[in-house]
Amino acid sequence: MVHNRRNGSGYGSSGNTSADAELSTSLDRMRAASRQMVRDSSYAKRAKLIVVNNVIGAGIGMQAQVMSTRDALRTDVNAAIEEAWGAWATAENCHTGGSLAFGDLERAALGQVFEAGEVFIRLHFDKFGDSKIPLALELIEAERVPHNLVEPGAVTAQGEVRMGVEVDRFHRPIAYWVRERHPGDIRARVGATDRFERVPADQMFHLRLVDRWPQTRGEPWLHTVMRKIDDLNELTGAE
Repeated sequence: MVHNRRNGSGYGSSGNTSADAELSTSLDRMRAASRQMVRDSSYAKRAKLIVVNNVIGAGIGMQAQVMSTRDALRTDVNAAIEEAWGAWATAENCHTGGSLAFGDLERAALGQVFEAGEVFIRLHFDKFGDSKIPLALELIEAERVPHNLVEPGAVTAQGEVRMGVEVDRFHRPIAYWVRERHPGDIRARVGATDRFERVPADQMFHLRLVDRWPQTRGEPWLHTVMRKIDDLNELTGAE
C-alpha cells in the first residue's frame, strides 16, 4: 500500500501475517461492506451480474456421452440419463428449499462467492419433492460457518478448528461446523444461532478462491475496489 493522506499508512503496515490471521480480523467487516455495496451500488450490482452471466449463464447443464464397445454413442442410454437429470434438476427435487432449479442454484452460489468470498453447498442424501434420486443440495451462506469459532465441540484427535473448519495437520478439511440458523436471520428461535452441527467434509462443497496457502476462508472479490466504487458513487451524487 502506498502512503497517502487518505489511508494514512505505508508499505508493510499490515504486518507479516498468514492469510488466516489477516482474514480473522477483517472478514466480518469486508463481508458486510461488500454485501452493502452490492445492495446499494449500481456499479457493484452490475459487476456481480456480469460475472454470474459470463461464468454460469442460464446454468451449466449435463450432456451424457456414454459410448458402446464399438466407440459409438449409446443414444438410448444417454437420452435416459439426460431425462433423469432434467427431472432431478427441477427446483422441487434438487434444492432442499424447493425454490432454486439447478441453474438458479449455480447462479446463486457464484453470486455468493463474488459477494461474500465463499459459499457452502451441503449434500443431503434424501429424496425431496417427487424425485426418485436420494440427493438434494442446501445452499449455506458464509455467516453460518463462523470464522471466529474456537471450541465448538469434540474434534478428531489430529484435528483443529480453524475459522469454523475442522482440518488435519495438512489443512485438509475434516468437517465443517455449521450454525443452525443464520446469525442475522429474523424471528430466529432463542439460541438457534448458538447451536452447531458438525458436517463431515465429504458432505460439503466449499466454493472459494485461494490466493495464499493455507487459507481456510474466502475473501469478498470487491474488497480491493470498495474505495473506488464509493468514490464513483459520491461523484455521481455530486454531479
